[in-house]
Amino acid sequence: MIRNGRSDVRARSTRLVAVLLGALLALSAATAVATDVRLVNFVSYSYSRLSANLETDGVKNFDAVQSNPLRLELWAFYSPYELGMGGYRLAVHPLPSVGAGAQTGVIDSGPVAFSAPAGVWYLSMILTEYVQGSQGDDGYVLRYFINFPVPEYLGVARLSAVEFYHRGMDHYFITASAKEIRDLDTGVQPGWARTSYSFFVWTATGGAAFPVCRYYIPPGYGDSHFFSASPQECAVAPVMFPWIEKESDAAFNLALPDTETGTCAPYQVPVYRLWNGRADSNHRYTTSADVKAAMIARGYVAEGDGPDQVAMCAPQ
Repeated sequence: MIRNGRSDVRARSTRLVAVLLGALLALSAATAVATDVRLVNFVSYSYSRLSANLETDGVKNFDAVQSNPLRLELWAFYSPYELGMGGYRLAVHPLPSVGAGAQTGVIDSGPVAFSAPAGVWYLSMILTEYVQGSQGDDGYVLRYFINFPVPEYLGVARLSAVEFYHRGMDHYFITASAKEIRDLDTGVQPGWARTSYSFFVWTATGGAAFPVCRYYIPPGYGDSHFFSASPQECAVAPVMFPWIEKESDAAFNLALPDTETGTCAPYQVPVYRLWNGRADSNHRYTTSADVKAAMIARGYVAEGDGPDQVAMCAPQ
């Protein structure tokens, strides 16, 4: 796998310190004066199994003093990196000091050790500098970073969750299970037919991908199913509704939107959850804004975060 990025993808950040907590990276203001060192033009990475290759067009020192030793580091985050986020360091390539006002040539790490947890990750190339007395990350502090906008699927694949409709019940159901899809298609579970709508889900959890719990709402309350990728919703549902039955902790895997804005990360699409508001409780899950509007016009209630009320996020 090869990814390329350019240094104008993310504005430079200075006077920041990287604090390593186990395998997690957290960033806060540094007390030491930072040298102004930046990655030049393009950066790229490639990886294969246990090794990676890190490249950049160069490093430039814009300060009036020589830098300390530097490192080129590849990191993985749950969403495109912003200051203060935690993540995992995947690969490191040490660099020598760069003189005041000087710029290196092209840097190619060659094969370096690479280790990545499974999941859906947004990668960043980070330039760090050694600062005597700095805490965490082996004494290296953050100087500059560039995000790669396209997420990596590490040990994770996509598959389709297919929507069905039962005309007699006026209920909707979504599933990514091959057996359930086959049973619904062949009439083992009678009365159900495909709506022609579907969306992608991930086959495993990790990084941006969260397990989606599935609860069964028994007859008398709905005879239907409830899905959520929110750990809080999954935990509170049986407390608020003790008659529901958990069928799976991970029916499939989706991401979560920003809880304030309701926005999904790049290369993800919103999943809307619509509730019929009736005694026979039923939810419809869709990535179609038109379907969402049509269901609201029928009296359904949108459930989710942000102004657009987004419940989950699916891969494109």
